[in-house]
Amino acid sequence: MTLFRDTDAAAEFIATADSRNTSPEVMRAIAYYATDAAEAVALWDGGYWNGNDIEPIIWHATDNGRLHGADLHWGDRTLDQIMADEDAS
Repeated sequence: MTLFRDTDAAAEFIATADSRNTSPEVMRAIAYYATDAAEAVALWDGGYWNGNDIEPIIWHATDNGRLHGADLHWGDRTLDQIMADEDAS
């Protein structure tokens, strides 16, 4: 069984990073956890503001903390901003 992250559809999703104002690292992390293109888009659309547990996506995007969340964007927010909101709630 081919994982979504290894498909052309995942590559197409990741390629939309610029138009979504999102860091490629975040797009790759979403594709890693999504099971198909529809889920990838749903995670991007509502991943952090619908209360979904996005910590695994953020850890994947930051390479387990090796990259700074302040340098990576998910839409108009940095990963550090998103995690600060998660911690506050």
